[in-house]
Amino acid sequence: MSPDLERLLAALYERDHCEPEHRERWAAVVRRLVTDALQRMPGVSRGDLMAALQPRYDEYRRSRRKPPTLPPQA
Repeated sequence: MSPDLERLLAALYERDHCEPEHRERWAAVVRRLVTDALQRMPGVSRGDLMAALQPRYDEYRRSRRKPPTLPPQA
């Protein structure tokens, strides 16, 4: 995975899972990273980019989930 894509996915994750007081800062980071990505891909709309990112973002979120723990046996 490219470092740019990794940064964008991480920023999206932080935006969606951070404390409310940090949400605007992470939203600004996401906007900047999306704008940078769109400048490198002429002819791609923001909607197309976000639609293409969605499956990778879902996979990224799943990878960040902690595995469930089993209760101790009595």
